[in-house]
Amino acid sequence: MDKILIVNDTPIINKMLKRGLEAGGFAVDTVETGQEGIAKALDGQYDIILLDYNLPDVNGDVICKTVKADPRTKWVPVYYISSMDKESLDVVVAQTGAQGFLDIAIDVDELCGKIKSLLGG
Repeated sequence: MDKILIVNDTPIINKMLKRGLEAGGFAVDTVETGQEGIAKALDGQYDIILLDYNLPDVNGDVICKTVKADPRTKWVPVYYISSMDKESLDVVVAQTGAQGFLDIAIDVDELCGKIKSLLGG
């Protein structure tokens, strides 16, 4: 079972994504701060990380760069889930080594399908 880490400071979004992705066959962990995100990402075995950019303690760019700099996790795909505009996210993705971004406003079933496709399933 593919394992997903969601780092997002909005509990209702975490709950919605977790419920939908688990129904889609994924194992999901959620955290609400950047520090927790770094600790979980570097400690766990995740197949993909969904990362909010604007977090209260550590911005997503720092988290992504930390994950990508660590030899244990540099291979883990990181996708931003953010309400930032596409142009700003394109810049952030290019600067941090993330694989891209996903629109969390889409249907959860569609998001599951997109993640399965990204993971080769």
